[in-house]
Amino acid sequence: MCAGAEHSASAQDQPVIHVALSPFEAQADAYYAQDLGLFKRAGLNIEIEQLQGGEAIVAGIVAGAVQIGAGTPVPLANAHERGLDVVLIAPGTMSDATLPQNAGLIVAANSPLRNAADFNGRLIAVNTLHSIDQIAMQAWSDRNGGDSRTLKFVELPLIAMVEATAGGRVDGAVIAEPGYSTGIDSGRVRSFANINTAVAKRFMITAWFASRAWADANPDAVRKFAASMNEAATWAVKNPAAAAAVLRKYMKVAFALAHERHANALDPGLLQPLVDAAVRYKVLPQPLDVHDVIWH
Repeated sequence: MCAGAEHSASAQDQPVIHVALSPFEAQADAYYAQDLGLFKRAGLNIEIEQLQGGEAIVAGIVAGAVQIGAGTPVPLANAHERGLDVVLIAPGTMSDATLPQNAGLIVAANSPLRNAADFNGRLIAVNTLHSIDQIAMQAWSDRNGGDSRTLKFVELPLIAMVEATAGGRVDGAVIAEPGYSTGIDSGRVRSFANINTAVAKRFMITAWFASRAWADANPDAVRKFAASMNEAATWAVKNPAAAAAVLRKYMKVAFALAHERHANALDPGLLQPLVDAAVRYKVLPQPLDVHDVIWH
């Protein structure tokens, strides 16, 4: 048996680590790592599943059905407020205003809406209520002359947002990849605003997390997982066409180039802006220092 086969077998002999993510490109690093064989090379036996939203993923971690999950820091911070010890273990995707836009607020191509005040009282689709999408929309509204208190939000799955917006069932939608670029390219909807900039010019949208008890019991696995995520992200930045092929394979999305924007470390300065905005819009009941939820 060759050395590579022996290494692969040793990974399969390890306990299965269940990893959960939502069907967004911003959480696709695990698929890159799996497809490149990085987990096996690290001696990790990883099984990936898709769940809808960070709250469901945190619930799976708390229940012990999932060991590692991805999402925004908001559901993790909410869990922390409820006394559930879930911690950040690896960085995820960045929102960076200096890079080409790949997420934001869309409206129908023929929409008469022209400014933030025009959205007052309007219905906005988000993937999950009280999520980063809703928080960013509220912050953008208030910063640009609208009134976030009048906004109405409805949950819609990503795949339904373009159709609902173009068809007039919602006045706008906050959408990310996959879906944002293909929706714009269809000509049925248009990009209205990069609302994430109302949170901060640069901040971390997603991160990877686990229960503190599991992380403390498996520090070597945590470090290997984090290293695999960074290696996978570095590869995706350098190989956007190949990364897009991985997205087509696992997420069934069709675009030519991936849009990888990965933070290299769990920098509290990049995590705190979203948490602070969540407090400002009462998604979190009280301020939280993100240092308290970063695993060391």
